[in-house]
Amino acid sequence: MNRRDFLRIGGLGLCGVSMLDIVRAQASSGASTARAKQMIVCWLGGGPPHTDMFDMKPDSPAEYRGPFRPIQTNVVGMQICELMPELAKRADKFSILRSITTLNKPGDHSQGPLYWLTGNPRMTTGSEEYPMVGSVVSKLRPGPRDVPSFMTLDEIDIHTHNALARSYLGPAYAPFILDPNKGKDTATRMLTPQITMPSFERNVRLLESLDQRLRQIDAQDELISGVDHYQQTAFNLLRSPKLREALDLSREPAASVERYVRRDTKTRYPQGNTRNFLIARRLIEAGVPVVHFNLGYWDWHADNFNEGRGHIPRFDTALSALLDDLEVRGLLDTTIVVALGEMGRTPKIDGGGPGAGRGHWDYAQFVLVAGGGWKPGMIYGATDRLGERVVDKLHKVESFGRTLYHLLGIDPDSILHTPANRPLKLIVDDEAPILREAIL
Repeated sequence: MNRRDFLRIGGLGLCGVSMLDIVRAQASSGASTARAKQMIVCWLGGGPPHTDMFDMKPDSPAEYRGPFRPIQTNVVGMQICELMPELAKRADKFSILRSITTLNKPGDHSQGPLYWLTGNPRMTTGSEEYPMVGSVVSKLRPGPRDVPSFMTLDEIDIHTHNALARSYLGPAYAPFILDPNKGKDTATRMLTPQITMPSFERNVRLLESLDQRLRQIDAQDELISGVDHYQQTAFNLLRSPKLREALDLSREPAASVERYVRRDTKTRYPQGNTRNFLIARRLIEAGVPVVHFNLGYWDWHADNFNEGRGHIPRFDTALSALLDDLEVRGLLDTTIVVALGEMGRTPKIDGGGPGAGRGHWDYAQFVLVAGGGWKPGMIYGATDRLGERVVDKLHKVESFGRTLYHLLGIDPDSILHTPANRPLKLIVDDEAPILREAIL
């Protein structure tokens, strides 16, 4: 038995990808009985205004409440912003979590996404590079061989860009990052690695000839093996007819595409491509376990209400179409849908007049959840009369992460290893409870 085999069999893999780790985690995951088989994450980068969308306070003082009024949904007692009439008709399909918060830690754009999307308080420096939930799914519950297990459409987050693609699991389990909205060949343009199909075959031969010697030299290094596996997977997936068909919107009826698009809104800041909701649905149909996309720019320190008049109706239209389509296709029961950003915004308005804005606010926000085992048609938790602090069912982000893993059939206490062979649970805080009251 050589040293490499000894390390692997002994569970001391250099990259934390030893077979013993994977077998233990898979054995305890309960994947076959999981309610959720897939997940879509719509990231609202910058922090959407919770008191102008899903936690409105119409009786608060004038310096807090904005011009938008609440409307009644089809769920008794649930009100949301008047700019979301389509979601109001479908409130029985989703729920709003109002009591999950970062507790002002971390408190900026770069660290909020790291925290929310991994379930651990990951920092830009000084902590382990905890993986996104999609990377863990890719490792422990991979999808069919002819589609990626974890796909991101464009950047993961508008502020951190693709920093979250890096984790201690290594590049083999990083998200497959596509840019489906730019360039002529929308089905094949990639950000990482960035290649196009016309040069694909000669690039493969070139890489094979150049990398052959390096792979022989570095054969003992699991990190190098991970990169090689990642590259090969990317090449194979680009050949996949199923993936190309899912990304080809010309196969979708024109009327269906238009259901996801609202054109009568204008804003100062980028709104994001709402067709990503449709692409996400098609990828779920193709069997991709986890799809993530960043929708626009929600950091409205000025023009909060003008921006809201543009962004919020587009979000309303696209998310409503997605929920309808998943339900009609029998996929909503097994697909988690999540929409959130890294923070809320200050309940008290900054400035006055039409250009007034709202600043960063880490003490309260909303998380929209639907499908995959989340209870529909409920409000979980509550904030005070001004929307400043949680006053009922306060939980940290770790509880949200543990609940996602639980619904996906993965034990959040599963232990994997870092490249330095440090054992870590998927959710490090083992005292954070699963949100039992919010799930079926």
